Amino acid sequence: MMSFPVFRHTGPWNEISRQDRGLHFVESYATEITSDLTLPYSSTKFFSPSCTFYDATDVTYKGAGDIKSWMQRLFSPFDKLEFAVISCLSINESDPRDKKPKYTVIGEFLGKHWFKGDPEPILAPRVMIFNIDVSETEDGFDGLQYSSVRLYWNTSLVRDERMRRAQTKDKA
Repeated sequence: MMSFPVFRHTGPWNEISRQDRGLHFVESYATEITSDLTLPYSSTKFFSPSCTFYDATDVTYKGAGDIKSWMQRLFSPFDKLEFAVISCLSINESDPRDKKPKYTVIGEFLGKHWFKGDPEPILAPRVMIFNIDVSETEDGFDGLQYSSVRLYWNTSLVRDERMRRAQTKDKA
C-alpha cells in the first residue's frame, strides 16, 4: 500500500502554500478566472480536453470547451468575483516510478459575488474537489490540467439574496 503526502493550508494563499504544486495550480487558476471574467485564455490552460466538471446544480460539463463556455455564462452577471480561501488539503498522489504529477485538492472557499450595479458582494461558501493530472495539451499551466472538478455550494443563497436586494431597491 502506498501512502500519499498531504499538505494542509488555512487562510489566504502565501509563500508556504505556493510550495505545494497542487495548491499553486489552484491559486493560479482562481487568480486567473477572477482577474478577467471573460476568461480570455485558452480553454485548455487549466482544464484537460477530457475533464469532467460536476456542478452543484446536478449538471455535468464535459471537456475544456464546454466548461469554459458554461463558466463564461455563469460569470456574465458579475462585475467581480473573489474566492477567499478558508482551508485546503492537497494530496500528492504522484507515482514516483513514472514521475507523472497527480494531486487531489479539497478546498473550502468563501465566494464573493459582485453583481453588476451592486456595490456589496453576496457571500456563499463553497467546497471544491479538484483532481489535477499531467497536462493533456501543451498549453496546460505548469504542465498540469484539471481532469475532474466537483463544485458544491448552495446556489439559492446567492439567488435569494439577489432577489431580496432587488425587492428592497424596488420599495425604496
